Amino acid sequence: MSGRKIGVVTGIFQSSPYEFFVRMTAEKPGEAYKVFAQIEDVVKVEYLTGYGTVVTYGMIVDIQNRWDGDLRNGYEEEVALEKLKPAYPIYIAKVKVTRSFLKEGNKLLEDAPEIPPNIGSPVFLVGDEEIDIALGFDELKRKNVALPVGLLKNGRPAYLDLRYILGDNGAHINVSGQSGVAAKTSYTTFLVKSMIETSSKNDGDLMRELREARYIIFNVKGESLLFLDRISKEWYSEREKWDEMYRVLGIEPKPFENVAFYAPSREKGAYIPDVNKRLIGVNVYGWDVFDIVEMNLLELMFDPDEMTRNQNFQLAVWSLQEHLSQRMEEMYQEFLKEGYIVDRKKLPSEALREVVMKKGEVVDLPLDLDSLIKDLGEGGRTREYLLGEHVQKQTIGMLIRRLKAAQKMDFDRLWVKPPLKVEPWQTNYRIDWNVPGRVTVIDISKLRERAQAFVVGAILSEVMREKERNSGFTQPVFIFLDELNKYAPRHGGGALANIFRDVAERGRSFRVILIGAEQTASEVDYRVITQAATVVVGRQKGAELIKPEYSHLTEHYKRKAALLRQGEVIIDQPFLNLPLTVKFPLPAWCTREGGWHNPEGKTWEEEEFII
Repeated sequence: MSGRKIGVVTGIFQSSPYEFFVRMTAEKPGEAYKVFAQIEDVVKVEYLTGYGTVVTYGMIVDIQNRWDGDLRNGYEEEVALEKLKPAYPIYIAKVKVTRSFLKEGNKLLEDAPEIPPNIGSPVFLVGDEEIDIALGFDELKRKNVALPVGLLKNGRPAYLDLRYILGDNGAHINVSGQSGVAAKTSYTTFLVKSMIETSSKNDGDLMRELREARYIIFNVKGESLLFLDRISKEWYSEREKWDEMYRVLGIEPKPFENVAFYAPSREKGAYIPDVNKRLIGVNVYGWDVFDIVEMNLLELMFDPDEMTRNQNFQLAVWSLQEHLSQRMEEMYQEFLKEGYIVDRKKLPSEALREVVMKKGEVVDLPLDLDSLIKDLGEGGRTREYLLGEHVQKQTIGMLIRRLKAAQKMDFDRLWVKPPLKVEPWQTNYRIDWNVPGRVTVIDISKLRERAQAFVVGAILSEVMREKERNSGFTQPVFIFLDELNKYAPRHGGGALANIFRDVAERGRSFRVILIGAEQTASEVDYRVITQAATVVVGRQKGAELIKPEYSHLTEHYKRKAALLRQGEVIIDQPFLNLPLTVKFPLPAWCTREGGWHNPEGKTWEEEEFII
C-alpha cells in the first residue's frame, strides 16, 4: 500500500547518512504484530535540517524483532506474557539509503546534505509513482539509457544503466549461480532479448548503437540454443501466466527472429554440420591457414599446461608461428607485384584466400594439418627453418606427434582447406557474425575440450581484429559464454586466458562486451571477473558466497542468494546504491534441446519458425 506510515526513525541504533533504523508501528494501539512493511520494500522519510528540508529514500534490508523492556533474565516470554513486567514487542527495520534530495518547493535537488534523518521522523512506504525516483530509474529513462532487466517485488520494472554495459562508464556482465536452479542461460538470453526489443522502441545515441549490436552466443551443452527461433512449449502451455510480466517490461514474448546458427562439420573436408536435432538452417564453420596464421591461433591447438612446463616446446611453437607468418607475408608481397591482389584494403588473409580459391594451390603454405605435418618431416622447408632456429630434432618430433594428436581431437574438422579453383562466394565456411542486429549461435558442444577452446579464442581474436582495423565500427559486439571458468580459469589458461584478459581490459574501449556465466565466480581469472561492471547472482551455495568475489553483496543479499528460487536473480551495478532482487519471465523462445512447441508434429520443412 503506497504512502502508508510504517513507523519512525529510531535512536535505539546509531544512524548515518547512508543507513538508518525504523521502529515499526501498527495502525492501532495494542496491535504491535500488525506491521505493514517487509524486506526490500522502498521507504521515504522527510526531515528538516539547517540546509532545508531533506527527502531521503531507502530500501529495507533487514527486520528484527525483540522485547522492549528490562527483560534480560532468560525468561522474557514468561515475564512479558504474564505481564509481570511492562514489555512490548517491537520491530526494527534496517534501511539502506538509495537517494537523498534537498526539497525546494515542489522540486527535488540532487545536492542534498549528508545528514542522517532526525530521530522520530515518520517513515512511509513509497508509492508506485515514486519507485523510479527512489531507485534512480527516472534519470535513466530521461537520458534514454534504461534497460529493463526484471520485476521488483512490487511488480514494477527494474532497470540497469546502459552506460555501464556499453563501455561509457563500464562494461561486461557476469552471471553466476548453481547449475540448473540459477537459470543462467535463460536470464542471459532474456537480457539479449531485452536489449533488442528496448533499443527498437527507444531513441538516443546509445539506443541507436544498441539497435545495430551484434550478439554472439556459444552453445556449450547439447543443442539447447540451436532453437532460439522456435517457441518454447513450456512457455506456450503457461503463456497466460507470463504475458503480464512481458507487458510490464515492454518486451514481446516471441522467439528471436534474426538468428544464424553454426556448427562444426561432421568430418574432415565435409560441409555437413554435426547436428542431430536441428536439421535445417545450420551452417558449417572452420578456419583456414590464413586466418590461423594472421590471428596467431596456432598456440591454441596445444595443451597450455604443457606449453608452460616445457619451454623448449613453447619456443618451437612460437618459432613455427613466426615462420608461417613470414611465409604468408612473402606470398602477399609477391602476389601484389604479380597483380593477383588489387584491393590493398583487404586483410592479407582475405586477399590470399581469394587468390587460392580462384587459381588453385599457388601459395607456399601448408593449407591443412596433413601438409603442415609433412612440411615438418625430413626435407621440409618448415623443418629446416626450425633447425636453423636451434630447435632440437627431438622437439620437432614432439611437435609432429602433438599435431597428429590434434587431428584426432577435432582440429581436422576446424582447420579447413580452402576449396580450389572456385569463386569465393561458392563455398563459405566462415562465421558471418558481423551483421547488425543478428544473434549468431555457434555450437561447440560436440567438440573436445581443446577444440572448444580454439573456437572460443578464434572468435574473440577475430572480433578484436575487426574492431581494431575499422575505427568506424562503433556498434557493440556482445559475446556470451557459459562455463567461463573453464576457458579463463583462476590459474593458468595459457594463450586463451591472455585473449580473455585482453577482451576484459581493452574490450570496453572497442565496445566488445563479454557476458560470462559460470557456477562459481571464484574460479574465474581475477583480471577477467573484476572487469564486469554488471554482476548477476542466481541461487548460490553458502560456501561460495563467502568468497571475496561476492563482497559487493551485503549479508542480507548473501543469505537471500542461497535461497533464491528459479526465475529470481540479484543484480548489481555501480549506479545502484545497493543490489536488487528481480524476477524475470520464462523465456518464450526455446532454450532446451527438444523443447520447442510443435503441436501438429510437422517436419522441419513445414514447421513455422516464429509465432
